[in-house]
Amino acid sequence: MMLRLLSLSWLIVLAGASHALGADAVTAAADPAPFDWSGPRAGIYAGYGSLDGQGALTGASIGYDWRFGDVVVGVDGGLLASGMDGRRDGGRYEVEAVGEIRARIGYAFDRFMAYGAVGAAFAATDYVRAGRRDSAFQAGWLVGAGVEVRLFDRVSATAEYVYVDLDRKTFNAGGDVGLDAAGGQVRVGLNYRF
Repeated sequence: MMLRLLSLSWLIVLAGASHALGADAVTAAADPAPFDWSGPRAGIYAGYGSLDGQGALTGASIGYDWRFGDVVVGVDGGLLASGMDGRRDGGRYEVEAVGEIRARIGYAFDRFMAYGAVGAAFAATDYVRAGRRDSAFQAGWLVGAGVEVRLFDRVSATAEYVYVDLDRKTFNAGGDVGLDAAGGQVRVGLNYRF
């Protein structure tokens, strides 16, 4: 599944690249100015990964970017519904939703941008064992890197890898058990810039 998502993400980037190169060849003489990455954006994305259990992710984000020459600085926040779960200490650890607030910095090549991101992560989690369920809110940090390519004037495609590390919580489900979670996620998405 991870291999399929990675392949899909690169197909999206390559499709955007061929579209962008074709458009650039037609409009290079008419529009020599660099593409403006500044302004608000909203996006949707999907992915697959793990937080001590594997599963799919779908979500949405909002953000704002500022361009300074070839450098693009931005902030964004996102919320993802999660299907990640796995066996832990005789029970099942489930990640129901993940939220994040992050800063990112990138380098723009006209319609392309490579970026890194760092920020805070939050998760609604459950632990089920011996017929009992306990819920918790876990916080932590994230770091990631990705690429973004403009497909059209206001629409861009992204592909990124994000590593999330959550703090330790004690769940009481058929006895106390202390659990933390960490793992990587591959995500692809579309952004609309206003």
